[in-house]
Amino acid sequence: MPNMLGGSVEYDVNLNEVPCGSVTALYTVLMPTVEDNEDPFKYCDANQVGGHWCPEFDVMEANKYAFHTTAHKCDAPTNGVYDNCDRGGTCTLDVLENATAGDFLPGSSVGIDTNEEFHVKLDFEERNGQFSGYTLTMTQGEREVVQSTGDCSYLANMTQDITKMVWVFSNWSSESLDWLQHG
Repeated sequence: MPNMLGGSVEYDVNLNEVPCGSVTALYTVLMPTVEDNEDPFKYCDANQVGGHWCPEFDVMEANKYAFHTTAHKCDAPTNGVYDNCDRGGTCTLDVLENATAGDFLPGSSVGIDTNEEFHVKLDFEERNGQFSGYTLTMTQGEREVVQSTGDCSYLANMTQDITKMVWVFSNWSSESLDWLQHG
């Protein structure tokens, strides 16, 4: 459970074999769920996939055509139990094949060539002790793509959460990935 507030995470990724309709994801969730403290591995997320709600921060939901980063806060818990979360997320950064010419696509010569490995860095910004924004930097050789949320007041609601979340990695496919489209 790293405290990401004011820190960063860096990693290398190769999405060459992750086609449209598939997602490779790296994210954080606030576990364990309060409903089941006896099982610290009881999964939860902002979409209640494991049957339990909890705050989530998507560091990367991506394939070779799109890269999505977003925060999902939850309503205040009742007796420690979350009843609802922001399923869609806010303060979202999207790097898409069709968003800025050449920024993120297979074979790009000016941005990130998603047929090859590239480096990702996510900086978690804080102002006055509050989670205030984040900056996504992707590099590949001399090429760089940078996006920032700027100041996003939504994130202040996740200040305590971002200091206690655990890491999750997943890989999945679905026919309903309209939120991760490349056009």
